[in-house]
Amino acid sequence: MTLSVLALGSSPVARGQGEKPAAAAPGKFPFAFRDVGTEAEIFPHAAGLRGHGAAWGDVDGNGWPDLFVATFHNAGSKPGFLLRNEKGKFQPDPQEHLHTTGIGSGALFVDLTNTGRLDLYVSNCGYSKTPLPGYLFRNDGGGKFTDVSKESGACPPAYEGRGLTALDADGDGLLDLLTCEQYYSSKVKTGPVLYRNKGNHKFENAAAPAGLPAGYGGLGVTAGDVNGDSWPDVFMTGGLGDDRLYLNDGKGKFREAPGAGEVFRWPHATANNPPAGVCITDINRDGLPDIVVGSHTKSPWVTPIAIRLYLNRGVKDGVPKFQDVTDAAGLKPLNMKSPHVEIQDFDNDGWPDIYLSIVKFADGKPYPMIYRGLGTKDGVPHFSDAAWTANNFPTPADLAAGKRTDLLDKTSRETKMIYMAAAPSADFDRDGRLDLFLANWWAESPSLLLKNETPGGNWLDVVVEGANGVNRMGVGSRVNIYPSGKLGQAGALLGSREIAIGYGYCSGQEAAAHFGLGQEPTVDVEVILPHGKGTLTRKAVPANQRLTVKP
Repeated sequence: MTLSVLALGSSPVARGQGEKPAAAAPGKFPFAFRDVGTEAEIFPHAAGLRGHGAAWGDVDGNGWPDLFVATFHNAGSKPGFLLRNEKGKFQPDPQEHLHTTGIGSGALFVDLTNTGRLDLYVSNCGYSKTPLPGYLFRNDGGGKFTDVSKESGACPPAYEGRGLTALDADGDGLLDLLTCEQYYSSKVKTGPVLYRNKGNHKFENAAAPAGLPAGYGGLGVTAGDVNGDSWPDVFMTGGLGDDRLYLNDGKGKFREAPGAGEVFRWPHATANNPPAGVCITDINRDGLPDIVVGSHTKSPWVTPIAIRLYLNRGVKDGVPKFQDVTDAAGLKPLNMKSPHVEIQDFDNDGWPDIYLSIVKFADGKPYPMIYRGLGTKDGVPHFSDAAWTANNFPTPADLAAGKRTDLLDKTSRETKMIYMAAAPSADFDRDGRLDLFLANWWAESPSLLLKNETPGGNWLDVVVEGANGVNRMGVGSRVNIYPSGKLGQAGALLGSREIAIGYGYCSGQEAAAHFGLGQEPTVDVEVILPHGKGTLTRKAVPANQRLTVKP
């Protein structure tokens, strides 16, 4: 068990501790997903791609999330494209200027002007011989977009962009954009860039005055309030495993968390074995946001590497104390890259699971890599790895014999295992279960739209519509869920999530907090608005609905 600790703090809190982990049935996959790409009509549009970025968002206000896919167009792929969702069926958007070129590495739907319309930001990795900048498309209503990239100030030439996220760094009520720059080139040109939103789709680079590190290269970035002061903090994964956590001072400036370089440094990380995506969410139901980080290691079938899980053990003097509980939680080394990570409840049993962008195949059926949450023991969450061990999947020896990261059966030529880069979750068919889109980088293999058909409990999706100095998407709002009649009782907490977009790896999600409720028929909801703007409550909310909370 690894026991790295960030800073000095009080003893671990005991809030919301759950039941002891239940035993999982050996060799049985606990989730049910079905590949519905053809049925949902994402093909042939999503075939023949080198896809590296993907984002969900309802661009036309019809209540169904649309999908944008960013591609390596300069590397023999189709250009990037937008698919419109009409009640679970997808059709290509006819706007030609949305067919993005370059090396599209990430995407995000984000309301930059608080109009209720989602704009589109696409990150390009400009390290090719003919580098191209990223894109910013303004939504003029109904999903009709105008390219405002050149005049925006958020799309500089030759920037080697990878991960991206949105946050209101300075509390002015407008969402800013934060991107990171890859480290593969001989020298990182810029490092992370904080594009401060000046209004009217105009931005300025505020990274230096905000205290973010120049010249720091990495693949992943996300934002979330880790110390409970209602201001967004920033986590970045470093190219050499030197991950960093920056705390917001409540005025839009950041300082590196004391001791972060030690606790978050990856073991055995090199330029060929870097960390990648990152997600910040409370995983053990104690009300404190935890951190999970994925891996982009070059040859994991030779040297297996586990993702990392850091448990938030409390805050003292504004500094959170984190503990690496990877081994204790049952997260074993993996024989495949796992760049994208998310903490979500896929069976709606009330305990968060950990999803990685790996899919295995057996008898023609897909099995996404999901560690099933089993509850906690002594405050540490525990997970079942049946998703990795079930159904006679390839052994480490099988992988070691393969020459590629997508393992092919030499007789049937059928893919048995594959990893993908961007792989955001979303309830695309609005049935209360989180589905998956995985953008495939190998043009000869299809991308995957996996419909979640797992039997499970009740659920609730919470959307926060901000106003009065809070961004319209409610990004940065913390949503806490309790059994009815127990609002605010820490020991009764059923779940805690921050409204966030832009986490995992090169992925954009809907601005909604999804909760599995188990057998709870009604719940009390508490929304803590960002930047000290107050708290909203709703009591006795019926389960199995999408709830919008407004001030």
